[in-house]
Amino acid sequence: MVVTGDTGALPVHVIDFDTRRRAEISRDLLARRLHAEIYEDISEFLRILPPRGVVLMVEQAEPNHFSQFLASLRAKGRYYPVAIYCDAPEPEHVVRAMREGALDYLRWPFEPALLDETLRRLGEEGDRRRQIELARARAKASVDQLTGREHDVLVSLLNGNSNKQIAAELELSPRTVEIYRKNVMRKLDARSTSDAVRIGIYADLWELPVA
Repeated sequence: MVVTGDTGALPVHVIDFDTRRRAEISRDLLARRLHAEIYEDISEFLRILPPRGVVLMVEQAEPNHFSQFLASLRAKGRYYPVAIYCDAPEPEHVVRAMREGALDYLRWPFEPALLDETLRRLGEEGDRRRQIELARARAKASVDQLTGREHDVLVSLLNGNSNKQIAAELELSPRTVEIYRKNVMRKLDARSTSDAVRIGIYADLWELPVA
């Protein structure tokens, strides 16, 4: 079995503080003809920030461990498909991890068939989500270039308002709104209003209140 993505065979990055367990997982992956890279913790992984691959990581006791990991990746404009594992998964932990973006949650020791299925999903589903996450990172970087008023205009535009309605909402003249809107389009490199709206949605501006 080979985990593949849009650029061919993918390495599997194993993040686990337990040396013995890391070694066992590495042997399991090697038996599947997969290349494993091992890390003691997420800080080591984030320091190296490999260019590609999928991630298997052990659940940590610290609260928000996984969400902080994902936030750090997004801040760096990176995405990796991730599956989490632990000795005794709690239902609420599984649900939270899946909602936050994990593709799967395994019980350790791994059942061979379940591990095979998870690795397959990491390779296949990961490609689609990677493109979404990269688009989100690019959108947020573009939106960060906007001034406060330009940001307000974009948010109001996402709410379906016309230039006249935006002007009334922000207490600006329609001409001033036109200038801000042109600046928004230029900074976002948007070719149309729908382009700007799509970028705003990817940047998580949907339903934000106007300042």
